[in-house]
Amino acid sequence: MSRDQSHVIDRAETKAAKAAEQQARASAIWEEIDADRRALDDRTERLRALRLARQSDGRD
Repeated sequence: MSRDQSHVIDRAETKAAKAAEQQARASAIWEEIDADRRALDDRTERLRALRLARQSDGRD
Protein backbone atom coordinates (compact mmCIF):
# COMPACT_ATOMS: atom_id res chain seq x y z
CA MET A 1 0.00 0.00 0.00
CA SER A 2 2.84 2.41 0.72
CA ARG A 3 4.09 1.91 -2.82
CA ASP A 4 0.73 3.04 -4.17
CA GLN A 5 0.78 6.08 -1.92
CA SER A 6 4.31 6.88 -3.04
CA HIS A 7 3.19 6.77 -6.66
CA VAL A 8 0.28 9.10 -5.89
CA ILE A 9 2.57 11.52 -4.07
CA ASP A 10 5.10 11.47 -6.92
CA ARG A 11 2.36 12.13 -9.42
CA ALA A 12 0.97 15.02 -7.36
CA GLU A 13 4.45 16.54 -7.01
CA THR A 14 5.03 16.28 -10.76
CA LYS A 15 1.66 17.86 -11.47
CA ALA A 16 2.40 20.70 -9.03
CA ALA A 17 5.84 21.27 -10.57
CA LYS A 18 4.36 21.45 -14.07
CA ALA A 19 1.69 23.88 -12.91
CA ALA A 20 4.32 26.09 -11.27
CA GLU A 21 6.45 26.04 -14.43
CA GLN A 22 3.45 26.93 -16.58
CA GLN A 23 2.56 29.79 -14.22
CA ALA A 24 6.12 31.13 -14.39
CA ARG A 25 6.06 31.04 -18.21
CA ALA A 26 2.68 32.77 -18.28
CA SER A 27 3.93 35.49 -15.94
CA ALA A 28 6.98 36.09 -18.12
CA ILE A 29 4.82 36.34 -21.23
CA TRP A 30 2.43 38.79 -19.57
CA GLU A 31 5.37 40.92 -18.40
CA GLU A 32 6.58 41.08 -22.01
CA ILE A 33 3.11 41.99 -23.26
CA ASP A 34 2.82 44.74 -20.65
CA ALA A 35 6.26 46.09 -21.57
CA ASP A 36 5.30 46.17 -25.26
CA ARG A 37 2.04 47.94 -24.41
CA ARG A 38 3.86 50.54 -22.30
CA ALA A 39 6.37 51.13 -25.10
CA LEU A 40 3.54 51.62 -27.59
CA ASP A 41 1.77 54.03 -25.25
CA ASP A 42 5.00 55.99 -24.77
CA ARG A 43 5.55 56.26 -28.52
CA THR A 44 1.94 57.30 -29.08
CA GLU A 45 2.20 59.96 -26.38
CA ARG A 46 5.45 61.30 -27.84
CA LEU A 47 4.04 61.44 -31.36
CA ARG A 48 0.85 63.12 -30.13
CA ALA A 49 2.92 65.76 -28.34
CA LEU A 50 4.96 66.38 -31.50
CA ARG A 51 1.78 66.68 -33.59
CA LEU A 52 0.20 69.11 -31.15
CA ALA A 53 3.37 71.20 -31.03
CA ARG A 54 3.49 71.30 -34.82
CA GLN A 55 -0.18 72.30 -34.98
CA SER A 56 0.27 75.06 -32.42
CA ASP A 57 3.13 76.47 -34.54
CA GLY A 58 0.74 76.55 -37.49
CA ARG A 59 2.75 74.04 -39.52
CA ASP A 60 0.03 71.51 -40.31
